[in-house]
Amino acid sequence: MEVFSGLLISCGRTLERNASSEIYYILTELLDYVDVKVEPVKDISGLSIAVFTIDPIVTIERIKEIAEKDISAMRYVLKLVPIQYRILTSLENYEIVSKHFSLKIDEGDTWKINLRRRHTTISREEIIEKIASKINKGKVMLDNPKKYLIVEVLGKWTYFSLSTFPELSMSKYGLDDIEDEFAF
Repeated sequence: MEVFSGLLISCGRTLERNASSEIYYILTELLDYVDVKVEPVKDISGLSIAVFTIDPIVTIERIKEIAEKDISAMRYVLKLVPIQYRILTSLENYEIVSKHFSLKIDEGDTWKINLRRRHTTISREEIIEKIASKINKGKVMLDNPKKYLIVEVLGKWTYFSLSTFPELSMSKYGLDDIEDEFAF
């Protein structure tokens, strides 16, 4: 398992370059991050990945503050998902990761696996079963859990994080209102 600090960026199809530029600007100019790399995901339309050295959970919280003040800073980004680790996609590797996250879940915690799969033949049920079977602490709660175990399968690679929120969605910050403002 590789430590991988970054964000999975969702945008409209064919707008990956625009969304990548937008996040690059926010990270480097507004948040003063250095060593930032943002690129579209090969062969998956509508997704990009940003890589940097700062905690992705803290980063999303800072981006949320920017969005709350001025949503027009993000015209192309639809959602941001934190990424903390990366592994090669395989059921065996999922078992290793689940043991790691089991150490970060307390007995009193409620948790949920938030899974998205793209370009894989491994079924949703197989992935969830492999991960959940090794987490013997806390309680699974599908509505409003305390922690989300985020799993993003993108073909060869699977990305993980453990967070108190599953993603940052720009639709919550009035993006539709801004689009209406500029409609002709």
